[in-house]
Amino acid sequence: MTNTIRAIFFDAGNTLIYPRVEELAEDLTQQGCPATAEDFYAAERAGKARLDEWLWPQIRRGEVPRTIDHFYWGEYLRALMEGLQAPEGERGRLMLRVAEGFRDITLWSRVLPEVPGLLARLRNEGYYLGVISNSIGTMEEQLERVGLRRCFEGVLDSARVGVEKPHPEIFRPALARAGVQASEALFIGDTYSTDVGGAGLAGIRGVLIDRVGAYPRADCPRVRSLEGLIELLPHRSP
Repeated sequence: MTNTIRAIFFDAGNTLIYPRVEELAEDLTQQGCPATAEDFYAAERAGKARLDEWLWPQIRRGEVPRTIDHFYWGEYLRALMEGLQAPEGERGRLMLRVAEGFRDITLWSRVLPEVPGLLARLRNEGYYLGVISNSIGTMEEQLERVGLRRCFEGVLDSARVGVEKPHPEIFRPALARAGVQASEALFIGDTYSTDVGGAGLAGIRGVLIDRVGAYPRADCPRVRSLEGLIELLPHRSP
């Protein structure tokens, strides 16, 4: 990365905040379908692979859909049921139950210990920090609940913008708010096609955070935690 970076934008879910999947696993177990957190991580890896297989050809053709989350979550839930070998007759009910759990924004409340300090360091070094999230219209409030909203100068939620990543339309207002050119920005997120691909469509450099090991051969900068971002950035004085 060069020293021209002035703004850093973050995805939210599975980048800044994580769901308490252990609770969802326990609920499934109580429903008679034994599950662990690792089952959810396996479904995440499978769901991302299926999303990328579906989405990248559209990105390359320039036919970028305005919404994509419905596809990802459908594939994620199917992969979860397949991995758990849930009874066919019960899969619809169990998928709906898990989907409702994920849709409760308060489930997304796990903030890893290193995150607040990292964000404070980046702000102290003079970077503009923002969030661009595919969400349901309540991401800004959830970031406030978990104590992270104050770290960011702007939060864009797809439900309020009217378009989801990877469509470049959601990135443009973020750049305008930050007062930077696309070449002066960096975007970090956990899904290759949606986050890195979408950022690229807007002319922004993308970084992949891959805590679950979904992308061992990604052809872009890849970190296992947000702390790895520091190594990609030049040191800046405030």
